[in-house]
Amino acid sequence: MVAHTVLCVDTEDEVGELADALEDDPDLDPVTRTSVADAAAFLETESVACVVTEYDLPDGTGLDVVGTIRERAPQTPCVLFTDVSPADIDTSSFENDIVEYLNRDLPDAADRLGFVVDDVIAHSAQVGFLVPDNEESRLDALEAYDVDELPIEESFDRLTDLIASHFDAAVAFIGLIERDEENFLACTGADWDSLTREDTICTHSMLQEDVMVVEDIDEDKRFAENQQLRDLGIVSYAGANMTTPEGETIGQVCLIDHERREYDADQRAELQQFAETAMEILELRQSLLDAQKTEVEA
Repeated sequence: MVAHTVLCVDTEDEVGELADALEDDPDLDPVTRTSVADAAAFLETESVACVVTEYDLPDGTGLDVVGTIRERAPQTPCVLFTDVSPADIDTSSFENDIVEYLNRDLPDAADRLGFVVDDVIAHSAQVGFLVPDNEESRLDALEAYDVDELPIEESFDRLTDLIASHFDAAVAFIGLIERDEENFLACTGADWDSLTREDTICTHSMLQEDVMVVEDIDEDKRFAENQQLRDLGIVSYAGANMTTPEGETIGQVCLIDHERREYDADQRAELQQFAETAMEILELRQSLLDAQKTEVEA
């Protein structure tokens, strides 16, 4: 299992003690920085699972560090580990940013810090994922398709077989993105049924109009700490939106490989065409089902 990287930000005199409080936990890998500027420079190139910061820093405050990580990875949990009283901290613009406050002057503060960090990382993994602004109308559009009643399994199986072969990809799948998970209607190359929204890359891909490509998840801050993706052997990803005629994105057609991979403009366009084909199949099957129901009612 890959240890979670935790960025520890404190003064030069105290940062070693802060890191020591986490080093005994095999699930945590603390790295240290001693200023807001150094922390920001680190976050420019590296991903972290959590930030633990002192409030008083040489060139600013711990809230400046929080603001920096929020710009790059808004779901990353932060812990303010300080002897400064909450009454003396202006948190008016950071109401939801500090996941936890722990007074470092408490007798058991150092021992408790590891438990706090483990907990906020786990909580973030359970609930932290971005949703589009039109999430409710998108879900309504998805609900209009009677997926369980539609005879689409064989068609989609053939389509993912074709997609995997065309791109010489390890895995190709068609997934519908529901409120809390992505359900795979067809998957060639792997035996996957579903992934939670917080784990699937499609949660991010669906927010883009164009095909989204992640050449290597280790180099992408959004996914480098995602243990579920690692467990599935996912290294590279390409995903194209399945969009209804009304413009609602309800699913994805995706390619997965177990090694780093790039996709040129032509390949991205072809993947989008496959996604449009999947949507057309879904539309056709739903239209036929609606016609049959109307005929029966008549």
